[in-house]
Formats: sequence, C-alpha cells, structure tokens
Amino acid sequence: MTRIPGLTRTLLLAALVAAGEAMAFQVADFESGMGKREVMEKLITQWNFDKIEEPSSETILAYDTSSELNRRYLFSFCKGKLTGFEQDIKPSHKALVIVIQNYTQKYGQPSRVYANTHVVSNGEKYVLGLFWKSGVDHIGVKYILLPTTEQMSLSFEVNNLCYPTPRF
Repeated sequence: MTRIPGLTRTLLLAALVAAGEAMAFQVADFESGMGKREVMEKLITQWNFDKIEEPSSETILAYDTSSELNRRYLFSFCKGKLTGFEQDIKPSHKALVIVIQNYTQKYGQPSRVYANTHVVSNGEKYVLGLFWKSGVDHIGVKYILLPTTEQMSLSFEVNNLCYPTPRF
C-alpha cells in the first residue's frame, strides 16, 4: 500500500468534499447551501405564491391558497443555509408508482423505507416514505393518507448538523 504525504492527503480530501458538495440537490431555482435571504428573495421576485411564511427561524413555507393548484414548497435551513426542500404534488396512486419507478431506475433500490400508522384527532393517518441516497443527497417520496384527504410530496435533503436525514 502506498503512503500518501500529508499535504497530498489533505488536498485529496478537500477535492472529495468539494465533489460531494457539487452533487448536492438543485431543484427549480433552489439549491442546497443557498442562504435563507436568497431563497426568500427568489420566492418573492420570481415565484407567484399566494402566501410566504416563516413558521420558524429555520423554515420557509410558500403555498397557494387554492387547493386546485396543490402548490406548496417547504424549505428547511441549518445555520442559515438551505438543507432541505419539499414540494407537494397532486396525490394519486398512479403518480406514486411512477415516481417510485423513476427513482428506482435512477438511484437503485431505496436506502430507507418508512411505513407507519398514527392516530390523529379525526381518525388514522397512514404514512409511506421511500428514500434514496445519491451522493450527499437524500431524495424521497412521501404519501400520507388521512381520513378526509391524501398528500404526496417529493423531498430533497443534504446531511447537516441540525437534524437527521432523511426526515419522515
């Protein structure tokens, strides 16, 4: 086995880290590592959401009030940098199967599957989440069945120091 000198090893590690960061998610106009202010500015100037809110210091929620549009973006931040993006899509079993098929073809078998039932105030909540790993990203599809509605979303997250990934 060949020994790698200290400086060469440091440069090699830096190159690997930079390559990992380059693989981080980019969805629409948003990419991991963006600052919170930059995300907010893009939402206000380039997107036409009915509402943009900050439910917490590490979250931005942008959505339309019309349920027909089914447009909702949830941004998660760690120390002011974008680490997670979740986008609602119109829920259907057909859409779920298509997303799972496409992601499995692109990323292989899911690295994590989450299936659970929860009791909520008006009945039961059924949750199915499948997550794939691609470089530093966790790419996921979540399907939630509630007593009166269904929800489906696509999620993109990078590992960070603030919360474990993937999130269910």
